Amino acid sequence: MPDHPSLVTAPDAVLVQLWAQHIAQTDAPIRQALTALGQHHSAQLADAFYRAMLADPQAGALLTHDDVNTRLHSSMQRWITQTLGSWDTAQVPALVALQRHIGQVHARINVGMELVVRGARQLKHDIVQTLLRTDMDTAQVLRTAMAAHELIDLALEAMTIQYKESRDLATRTDEAYRSLASSVNMSLERERQRTALLDWQSQFLQKVMMMHPDDEVTRLGQSSFGLWVQHKANAFNGSSDERESILSAMRRIDADLLPRCEDELTGQTDELGRQTARHVLTEVQQIRYFTDSMFEHLVDMESGRDALTQLLNRRYLPAVLGRELELSRRSGHPFSLMLVDVDHFKHINDHYGHSCGDRALQHLAALLSNTARSGDFVFRFGGEEFIIVSVEMPALQALHEAEKIRKAVENDPVLLPEGRQLHMTVSIGVATYDGHPDYQHLIEQADQALYAAKSEGRNRVVPSQRPQPT
Repeated sequence: MPDHPSLVTAPDAVLVQLWAQHIAQTDAPIRQALTALGQHHSAQLADAFYRAMLADPQAGALLTHDDVNTRLHSSMQRWITQTLGSWDTAQVPALVALQRHIGQVHARINVGMELVVRGARQLKHDIVQTLLRTDMDTAQVLRTAMAAHELIDLALEAMTIQYKESRDLATRTDEAYRSLASSVNMSLERERQRTALLDWQSQFLQKVMMMHPDDEVTRLGQSSFGLWVQHKANAFNGSSDERESILSAMRRIDADLLPRCEDELTGQTDELGRQTARHVLTEVQQIRYFTDSMFEHLVDMESGRDALTQLLNRRYLPAVLGRELELSRRSGHPFSLMLVDVDHFKHINDHYGHSCGDRALQHLAALLSNTARSGDFVFRFGGEEFIIVSVEMPALQALHEAEKIRKAVENDPVLLPEGRQLHMTVSIGVATYDGHPDYQHLIEQADQALYAAKSEGRNRVVPSQRPQPT
């Protein structure tokens, strides 16, 4: 637990009130017992806290035992002494500010609150065990333990509030950075990185052919291309399989092949050196392949749109639904979600061919885009499924709009080569936001309604629940 909380000008009023109430309701003997507990047993209680935390591999990767012994352990002892020994209500705002600061630090260093709660659970257990070894009677131990647990829970609540706020801010910042990164011209960036990789390959070959053993080859990971892969590529596409494959190949080159090649050239075994060099070139060829593959995906997502239909990519659905949930809670205006599925799409692919199936999906995507209002969002959800997020649209209106879409699809055949036409239909499940805080609940409601539409014969609209007239 860190020291020196930053100034919090407006501590959470509810927590301050609850903490002050707890102080007022705790009688003097219990206060004295907890103060003494903190003063005399803080070291062993801190041991218990960190023992529970460090048992988790995630915490072990973030907090070394040396860190605990030299810095965090002493801070935790002071936190225990303060939390169990501060009984002046005037100190409560500062206590809440301290917990908020701790939550902020945990968020910054990525120590999950679940680990802190685990440590706190062990801390509570050891407090009870310590109290049982005193000369208190059972009733006194129970009241004192309950008072200690209440103080720890109040502190955890304040930490968690700040932790969530800090993590939310970090997430928004990360999304903004990724949005900025996605504005880069991917076609231009692809050529730039191709050139950078080719430059490194040329420099490597030149040094091998000229056999200058004292002239060390720049490691690929330290080249312009390598630094881009390690530090910027993840901003465009996260931890993609292609990027991981590139990183693995770079490690093989830098850790194994290049040192071996240098050793062989130094030993004047240039033929072996050139054989190893060929292995390097093979790895570079693989890197080039994975780089091209990665950029193909990035170019497809450059505008955030599905490559085939040019509708919004489903990766943006959580952001849109999360925002619409928040707007709906604030305004009181409901919104609806339509899950649209092409009927018998497998038959279309099998009978007409996959190219015609693709044309059918493009035809439907265009129809959905033209039907939706300018404020609505249309996504390709996957395969032959599409999602329309209809903003500020109550259930009854959403059913009417979905039925218009169903009829439009039924009456507008897909034009195929050689003058052929494909008549297709869709089934639609409709769900309207009902106040549930998880957007996945809304998707599941629409999915269940879609399943009902399929079961009832397809080419129909089914609501997740019967709407009430407004």
